[in-house]
Amino acid sequence: MFYWRTKKQLGDILKRKRIELGFSQECVSLETSIDRMWLSSLENGKANPTLFTLLKLCGVFHIKLWEVLREVNV
Repeated sequence: MFYWRTKKQLGDILKRKRIELGFSQECVSLETSIDRMWLSSLENGKANPTLFTLLKLCGVFHIKLWEVLREVNV
């Protein structure tokens, strides 16, 4: 249960950042070379991002990784 909740929180945070910037999933997919369907799974808490994936997303969102991780309630 704990693990699923953490994945969901992380996905919600990334989705919120994407929407705040006005980016579509397709736009983020093209910028990061991350499959759009996989990105959707990540935002819905169904996929596990690698550290490299998180860093690519943070780069596109112009935020630091620690800014994302501090929002996750563990």
